[in-house]
Amino acid sequence: MKHKVAALGWSIKDDHIKKYNPEAIIEIQEKRRKIKNLDEYYDVVRKYGLYGINHKKRLVAVDMLTEVEKGDYIWMRDNGIYYLGHVTETSEYIYNSDEDALDFDAANQITEVKWKRIGDESQVPGAVATAFIRGRTIQRINKAYMFEYAEYAFGGNPLILENSSEEFLQQLFYDCLSPNDCEDLVCLYLYDRKGYVTIPSTNKIATELYECVLVNPENGMLAYPQVKKGNVALDFVKYIDLVDDQKRKKEVYLFTSEGEVKNSNIQSDSIHVIAPNDLYLWVKSKMESVNYLIPESIVKWYKLIHSSEK
Repeated sequence: MKHKVAALGWSIKDDHIKKYNPEAIIEIQEKRRKIKNLDEYYDVVRKYGLYGINHKKRLVAVDMLTEVEKGDYIWMRDNGIYYLGHVTETSEYIYNSDEDALDFDAANQITEVKWKRIGDESQVPGAVATAFIRGRTIQRINKAYMFEYAEYAFGGNPLILENSSEEFLQQLFYDCLSPNDCEDLVCLYLYDRKGYVTIPSTNKIATELYECVLVNPENGMLAYPQVKKGNVALDFVKYIDLVDDQKRKKEVYLFTSEGEVKNSNIQSDSIHVIAPNDLYLWVKSKMESVNYLIPESIVKWYKLIHSSEK
């Protein structure tokens, strides 16, 4: 942010070439200082076999950095805080061999990037936040209106939707939600529709088959929701043993925002599928009435999307 750059590694720093003999190290250092463009960068990398690169292989992240165009936006996250960078008209790719850039392994750079602090995860669409989960060093976010949202977040440009069909608004709504938002909605839906309340201590990472345990205080029934955000498949069969308990009545509720539930044709009175459309329509009904059940972090996205309808 201080130097107004977007940067990544593979910088031919001294640690990367320490295995070479002293003469080769000096030679690489001299060539490194003269790099002016991507072709010259690859000439050095390939000549000395750095990063396992030969004459055919390429460094995907470095190549993609050079594909970033003027006017594009770049999301960055640091210690849980998200920043948004705008690539300006004077931005360009450079290889920066200055000592600081090499020390930070940040020699491959885009210059003249204007950065703005956006905030924590609640301030960014879920499609942005989830892109950082097991993502590449740099990658595109291929979701509708994420570029327009970046323009809105960075410069306050109004978010105008050309498509206002119910199906499109539903998809955009889920794109904006985080995995935690989806989990909250499913638990609140089950409270409102079935009378279930959450047992907070049951929300454990180790419970892979479900997010937490819910209990109905009127009849003692337990519920196990499994919630997936995105195109993630669930398998009905995996949950049969979970509800096969003669001692206490249990139910499972499965939700995936874009994926499918496999083997859902199996007949079971204890395993239920919550359709994305049903959950969305439930949210819509709560938003259109005087109701405070929907968390503010989700209300914000709903209002942003629906206030932008053409």
